[in-house]
Amino acid sequence: MPYFTLRRMLAQCMMPRVSAEAYFDTVTGEPYRQALHSLILDEGIGGICVFTGDVHQTAQMIQELQYSAARGFHPPLFVSSDCEYGLAMRITGTTAFPHAMALGSANSSELTERVARAIALEAAALGIHWNFAPVADINSNPHNPVIGIRAFGETAETVSQHVVAYIRGTQQERVLATAKHFPGHGDTEIDSHHDLPILTCNRERLYATELRPFHAAIANGVASVMIGHLALPAIEPNPQLPASLSPTIITHVLRKELGFKGIIVTDGLDMQAITQYWTPEESAVRAFAAGADVLLLPPEPLRALNALEQAVEQGYISREKVRESATRIIQWKEWAGILSVTVQAPWDINNLHAHHLQRLRPRTPEISTPDHSLLALDAAQRALQWFGNDARIRPLNKFTYIAGFALVEEHNIASATAFFRYLAQTYHGNCDFAFVDKNIQAEDIEQMRQGTWYAELVLFAIFARPQQYAGSLTLDQQLINTIQCLSQDKPSVAILFGNPYIRKTIPVDAVLCTFSHNEPALGAAAVALTTG
Repeated sequence: MPYFTLRRMLAQCMMPRVSAEAYFDTVTGEPYRQALHSLILDEGIGGICVFTGDVHQTAQMIQELQYSAARGFHPPLFVSSDCEYGLAMRITGTTAFPHAMALGSANSSELTERVARAIALEAAALGIHWNFAPVADINSNPHNPVIGIRAFGETAETVSQHVVAYIRGTQQERVLATAKHFPGHGDTEIDSHHDLPILTCNRERLYATELRPFHAAIANGVASVMIGHLALPAIEPNPQLPASLSPTIITHVLRKELGFKGIIVTDGLDMQAITQYWTPEESAVRAFAAGADVLLLPPEPLRALNALEQAVEQGYISREKVRESATRIIQWKEWAGILSVTVQAPWDINNLHAHHLQRLRPRTPEISTPDHSLLALDAAQRALQWFGNDARIRPLNKFTYIAGFALVEEHNIASATAFFRYLAQTYHGNCDFAFVDKNIQAEDIEQMRQGTWYAELVLFAIFARPQQYAGSLTLDQQLINTIQCLSQDKPSVAILFGNPYIRKTIPVDAVLCTFSHNEPALGAAAVALTTG
């Protein structure tokens, strides 16, 4: 890389957050765009990580940012996103697929590969080259507040099988896959978005269990590995140092012992497990010195870049390390086929057919095809599992009048509404439904009970998140009390749209677990309830 200055090589290793919502905001968008274009045009930042926005605005933003990189004579940007269950995790107008645990429940490597390939096709059509998935964590701790249905399962065998399939489906479309969160975030009880979790297993357990899916991912050519913000006292001498800042875990274990040669990327450096304890400069320098190649979501990218340059000049980071990381990034850009892309004038919907985004269509874009929607529904249906006495419940159409209650939080009322809309299409009797949250009062519960006195069956669609209580995950006690009161000793069923581990705490006859709360799961559950 003879024409790369030290600063330009370091800039290739930076990947800040971008959002089409912020980029096109009518009030704050202009300064946001100026700062972002300056990072790319003037500094040569090597990549971006895409967050919220609709599909068309996101496409336009990506093209304009790529144009800035071209104007500055920099390599094209590596465009990444966190799309574990599809681009719909971040971008509207794209397909939502079932969560990883739903795919694990469906128990088909072929299905997982097909889903991953569909996600990669949508990513590539939008100009995204790198998906921060699959999750290679083993959800061995049912009280884990952050992994849960993001993991394929509870055993190393299940997770390894689906991780390999997901990688295969992703990378056959020349989109980079990422095994995360090394060395394994499954057996923890703290969310690293809020504080530093500690993985308490010993060395033997780590190598026999947690690392097995990562071994499998590396053996099957995964492009990148994401390092988690979690402490591992059994390996790292400093018990307060997260894996993402640890030379022992990144360089010794991942690079040398496991022989990984791809890109090592940190988890987001703007997460509180990091920001509570280190400044933006400290976290960037420590992570890079420890062996990371890409610094994801530095909270202050320019400050981080300045600190990295100073650390090299002072001898804390070697120039050879900088060259190795920048070279690795450029090589994977070449693998993804983006170095040969000709970037034209800023993208807009009027010159849609003039460049490589020509497959995008307003309202019915090929990014989200009918085939993908059918694949998502098929996966959701194959994932469903019944627990308890479902014979007393199914099919709902043997009842002429049912009462439905959606246990919700403010952010998922729309999903609950969509579920009852699907149910109305498959259930042919009378259904009264209402929304319930944890703030419900006793008089409200009694009023609902009286109002549904003649219902033959009571249905609870559970969208509310479990709460951590005394080391366990459970529904809020007020919601449990509500279920007990409203079921009225009648046939009762709960549909869990999310964490399956709380099913034993719900006082109903039968529980239907979807392992996901996406659109396909809503439709699949409605069909399953009304078929025998």
